[in-house]
Amino acid sequence: MESAYVLCLIIGGAFVALSAFAGLDGVDFDQDFEPDLEIIDQENKKDNTSIYHQPRRRLWLPFFSLKFWTFGSCFFGLTGILLSNLSTSLSPTIIAIISIIVGILCGTIMAYVLYTLKNRPADSLVRSDDLLGLSGTVEIPFDKNSKGKIRVNVKESMVAFIAFTEENREFTRGEKVFIVGVENNRVWIVSQDWMARSSEGKS
Repeated sequence: MESAYVLCLIIGGAFVALSAFAGLDGVDFDQDFEPDLEIIDQENKKDNTSIYHQPRRRLWLPFFSLKFWTFGSCFFGLTGILLSNLSTSLSPTIIAIISIIVGILCGTIMAYVLYTLKNRPADSLVRSDDLLGLSGTVEIPFDKNSKGKIRVNVKESMVAFIAFTEENREFTRGEKVFIVGVENNRVWIVSQDWMARSSEGKS
């Protein structure tokens, strides 16, 4: 039985070492948590008119993760070797049971910790004030008499908004713009030139 402990420690420890020092993430089948953004309009939050997309959570089981088996086998082997050499009063069956329990617990804990860290979402709460002043890129051209669409990087997520403007000009695809107003899921934008003139006027 001790040879099994040594083999599990070598194999599991090798993967753990590679994961820790060589950046090997390992191939697993962890189910992803897909965060979405909740956008709250400060003016309408009392009426609950904010736009909200419920995040979809999927069942996660440690047994489908390679990390569970690598960490579990490593601690299983390590526990078995330590108990076999340090405790002569325990029978091989008791040592095996203890080693299995420790391996399952440690494998589950480590796999869950790594899964949580990898899939931990950014703060999904985005208030209207968080959008003011942010820059975005025009996706659908528009002008004062029409609406378009822009894409903005909000808390490490690219979010599209219906866009309007009060400037007497046309905004073309790929142009950089700035958000100066927010209402529900719509934004009012200005051009980069307008923003630069406004900054110069304040200085």
